[in-house]
Amino acid sequence: MLKELESLGQRVEHIKTIVATQQSYAGVSGIIESCDVDAALDDAVQLNSSSFDRHRIVVVRDYAAASKVDLDKQKLLQILVNLIKNAKDSLVESTSQRRTLTLTTRVRGDKLTIEVADTGLGVARENLTRIFSHGFTTKKHGHGFGLHSCANAAKEMGGGLSVRSDGPGMGATFTLEMPLASSEIPV
Repeated sequence: MLKELESLGQRVEHIKTIVATQQSYAGVSGIIESCDVDAALDDAVQLNSSSFDRHRIVVVRDYAAASKVDLDKQKLLQILVNLIKNAKDSLVESTSQRRTLTLTTRVRGDKLTIEVADTGLGVARENLTRIFSHGFTTKKHGHGFGLHSCANAAKEMGGGLSVRSDGPGMGATFTLEMPLASSEIPV
């Protein structure tokens, strides 16, 4: 009973951390402000962390970007949470024993690149061009709105969202690319 109580206490603390993380991003969307991209990625992972442990998903972080970037934190978190959740779902449904989620940040010229890569189900070649279309989904219980809204949010921030996959069973890599200078973000 003491072990169960201790476990329950840890879970309550975990929930409190998740709520605090969500509240730290609560606010008005559309405001450009300084954002620690690595911390935003870590926050997005934290929101799914109990699932990662339960499904034995290994998270690899390869952060090499400028830590602070001027952008819309709300939209960034919306994109990251969606991409990470989709990667988690793909890994959970995969029969692969190697369940790895790799998060990478890079600065290339005047662009910030964030990659969310998984070793999960992958994307069939014919779906690569449709995956960001409104209403398109490969999930049994999906609605086809998540990736579409992420692509729109990326565009609104002056960037773009793309996907690579070598096909079914080969995993997928979603790449978010955004300008580093806030002056490039359309109003």
